[in-house]
Amino acid sequence: MQPTFDATLDPARVGQAFMDLIMKAAGDGQLIQKTQTVGNPVGPYIYGPGGLFGVRGLEQDVISTHTQITGSLGELLPIRPSVDTNPLAPYITGYLRSDQQEKNGVCDDPEEAGNFKTGILTTVFGRKEFKTRQAEINRIGQRRNRGEFHDLNIENGPLVEGMAGLMSGFFGLKNQSAILAGREMVARLVEVGVAYQRWFCPQVFIGNPSNSSAGGGYKEFPGLDLLISRTKVDALSGTALPSLYSTVMDFAYKQVSNTADPNIVRVLVSMYHYLQDKASRQGLSPVDLRFVMRSNLFYELTRFWACQYWTDACASANTAMSLNVDAAGQTRFRDEMRTGKYLLIDGIQVPVILDDCIYEENQSVNGTIPIGGFASDIYIIPFSARGGTVRTLFWEYFDYREGTLPAVSDARAGTFFWSDSGVFLWGLKAPDNWCIEMISKVEPRLRLRTPQLAGRLTNVSSVPFIHPDDPLPSEYYFLNGGVSQGRPMASPYSEWNLNGPGMGS
Repeated sequence: MQPTFDATLDPARVGQAFMDLIMKAAGDGQLIQKTQTVGNPVGPYIYGPGGLFGVRGLEQDVISTHTQITGSLGELLPIRPSVDTNPLAPYITGYLRSDQQEKNGVCDDPEEAGNFKTGILTTVFGRKEFKTRQAEINRIGQRRNRGEFHDLNIENGPLVEGMAGLMSGFFGLKNQSAILAGREMVARLVEVGVAYQRWFCPQVFIGNPSNSSAGGGYKEFPGLDLLISRTKVDALSGTALPSLYSTVMDFAYKQVSNTADPNIVRVLVSMYHYLQDKASRQGLSPVDLRFVMRSNLFYELTRFWACQYWTDACASANTAMSLNVDAAGQTRFRDEMRTGKYLLIDGIQVPVILDDCIYEENQSVNGTIPIGGFASDIYIIPFSARGGTVRTLFWEYFDYREGTLPAVSDARAGTFFWSDSGVFLWGLKAPDNWCIEMISKVEPRLRLRTPQLAGRLTNVSSVPFIHPDDPLPSEYYFLNGGVSQGRPMASPYSEWNLNGPGMGS
């Protein structure tokens, strides 16, 4: 019987569960997958000599200043398993014209009706792997002396609950305070979780299979910049499929404050109306359309939306016309949109999803952008069609429960297991010289079944007064700092260290 691992365990038991897994495999006579660890243990550890918190007298409560990914399109999408590496999605793209020639005589045969045309789209899985830092198993749990406590409590854990839709309960690590409760392997698993979150979030938009490694060790899935495009082709013939093209427009780096026609309000209102009309004409109404943009762009956009929305056409139709604007009402309109996270269009409160992983440019990247300004895209995403009965945008993941685990069983490679309903595959490398580490991988993809109902307005510029902190290390306003190499322990005086500096305070 193969050893099993319950990845929904309370985090305080995860480290012990690893060892239980190894011992059970050995006790059952199972073959331990001999993937030998190499190199030296990778510190720092949490506690003990040289630990990050290996300091006497610390207060119990810990505050994290790690900038979380507080908003994300990916975390709102439904998810389903799959084992199909290259699915083929069929479409009816139109019918041949059948009104080119009318019959002459009353007894002549009428014209034959034109047959319908089809298109097929495909997609691929991405692939991303991380591993924990290598740890010396007997070093875990050490402390300097009785002056060091393992009861630190983190008030705001670094993992975002549900991030990217694929990590709703990542490895069962819901109680993240366990990362400071002397559970060294839990802390290292949380590090892996943060790394996955930072990969998922931007890949939703910029993922491109052309960036995959030649050997297949790293793969990207198609992100929204590819899925929402005007380059749809039949997967088997390469034939263009214009009826599946998305609505993509360029705002040409104009600022949201620009009142020249067409201003930002007219453009977005027109795109939204066009997509709603398209859904109605294709029998896909009602369609759930939502905007996705960066938080700082939305904040600036709402500054000008109320005035431009209320005075649409009036100001441009007659420049000599006097307009009376209710300032208090306009401010209330703005605040309600910000609080409710929506834009008002045709009397409808259209939801706005804030996502700070959308690629953003500044003046150093593009001289068209003013100093202090930023430019990014605004997406119009169809979440569902026909009143929610048709899935239009969702996650898929390769389900390791289907084919992978039976293969593990057949090979008696008992140190491999899945977590999160088959989303992640894990391997515990066989202990060698007392050192252990874990490897993991995920193979996800994003599916957009109705690209013709999606839109993207590119290169929208704004000049915020203050830019918010960025969550990704690659972005301009990412803040970091602090000690990463642990706290050296002063050696006490002893028989072998008569000149030591002592224990200090």
